[in-house]
Amino acid sequence: MMSTTPKLAESKVCTGCAACHAACGFRALEMRPDSEGFLRPYIDKDKCVGCGACERACPEVRPVGLHEVPPKVFACWDRDSARREAATSGGIFMRLAEIALDKGFWVCGAVFGENLSVCHVLTRDIETIKAMRGSKYVQSDVRDAMKDCLEVLRNGGSVLFSGTPCQVAAIKRVAGRRYAGNLFTLDVLCHGAPSPRFWRDYLDYREGQVGDIAVGARFRKKTPSWTVFSLELTFEAEHRSLTWCTVEDLYLRAFLGDYISRESCHSCRYVGAKRLGDITLADFWGYVSEDREARNDERGISLVMPNTAVGNQWLSEASDELVVVEKSLEEAIRGNVPLRRRIEGNANRSEFWHDYEEGGIKAVRNTYLAPIKRSFKHRVNLYFNNHAYLVPRKIRKKLLEVRARLIP
Repeated sequence: MMSTTPKLAESKVCTGCAACHAACGFRALEMRPDSEGFLRPYIDKDKCVGCGACERACPEVRPVGLHEVPPKVFACWDRDSARREAATSGGIFMRLAEIALDKGFWVCGAVFGENLSVCHVLTRDIETIKAMRGSKYVQSDVRDAMKDCLEVLRNGGSVLFSGTPCQVAAIKRVAGRRYAGNLFTLDVLCHGAPSPRFWRDYLDYREGQVGDIAVGARFRKKTPSWTVFSLELTFEAEHRSLTWCTVEDLYLRAFLGDYISRESCHSCRYVGAKRLGDITLADFWGYVSEDREARNDERGISLVMPNTAVGNQWLSEASDELVVVEKSLEEAIRGNVPLRRRIEGNANRSEFWHDYEEGGIKAVRNTYLAPIKRSFKHRVNLYFNNHAYLVPRKIRKKLLEVRARLIP
């Protein structure tokens, strides 16, 4: 019987990281979905003994320290074109996962599960690890994986964990100092954690349109380009695929329009250039092509930020199969909003969810989620970035300085 009520994160800042769930040894805490489909902890007072393990594990109650700003950042991509194509950006995760397997590590990352739900799994199976490639714009269920990681660490094993910063904070808090040496972490630069409920309803909507069951999904198909991507769904009949571009797709519009991310994302403590993971991975948005050989060919470029000595060592080991271009931190920050500030919730988020509750996706598709056009400024900036190598270095430097003043 609970003697002292544990103090967990308040509702508005709870990230659903499941650290508390993994830490509870009495099965007194479970994660249940809220009205938007996000998992939240609930304590069974009849089972809770008041040990405080869940409270000690919560990274919102006891924040995890951040590393110092990395002295160097890199633009990277896999030399193997097939592996690069299969990835969201440059394909760096897969190369690091292969190194992890060579070192005897287990690998933990997000995959599509039953009915295309998203969950974290822990494995050494290379085919399962391949399924971890690519962005999954749905908050993943980490309940079982967090417990599995802890069990492996307790048994003397080692784990590579890849996830959003709040999930990396969770595994670091669960592992603690005792197992920190057996844990290697990749934090993924995050725009927000979208609603699992909205994702399921979106799939139902598309299945109704097509008249078939969706059996596969890819959020970042590089069509028409890496920077203007599409969401692809594969359907059961003959495994045919359909794609919808980012400027018109209902789900991508809801996500990038900041309607469906978890409320805690808008007060995220993990923004900025000080990072959590041994390595931070992201798309290198705003990459400037300074020479022809290392130009952006729209096949995907990863931003890689090694934040620790171990992170630098792993990147060095991976580099033999990668193109690695040293870049300035300023260029990385300029192109990636989460390195500068939090992603603000849409001013109409409450109205969106009210209308959605009343009438589902059909009630919001033509208002909040209507198709948009890429701005002229975006197209001009992209063209300049991709062709900057054609401009003499001194002139290019001046133009970049002028642009930085005009576009903070």
